Amino acid sequence: MKNILTAMLVLILGLGLAGCNTVGKVLPINDEVLVYKLPYDLTYLRTMEAIDDKGAWQLEETDKEKGIITVRDTNYSRLDDSDLRVITFVVKRVDRGTTSVSIDPKSQKVCGGKELLKAISEALGREIKPDSPS
Repeated sequence: MKNILTAMLVLILGLGLAGCNTVGKVLPINDEVLVYKLPYDLTYLRTMEAIDDKGAWQLEETDKEKGIITVRDTNYSRLDDSDLRVITFVVKRVDRGTTSVSIDPKSQKVCGGKELLKAISEALGREIKPDSPS
């Protein structure tokens, strides 16, 4: 009888832990890279402003020299999901006059990344001057 109870306890515990490990597998990876013909400083500034305009996301850390912008989602429901509330964006120089914005691979599965990339894309798209007819 004791062996049966032990086996059932191990089975229930194993199934419970397996259910907790599905979050990273369910969320899609946000590996999109935005590339614009804009100077680095302007791209970094507009990226920060676009993220800061999103009410639920708060700037947590910025490092312009490294091209890093880290934001935290202030809307959360549980204390055990703190690693799922932080997204780090990386702004890089591709070449002179061209920059890229992407999500750091460590935070590509965080909820809300796609919406923030869309907001960044819209903000940077407004900076592109349309070609004028000759």
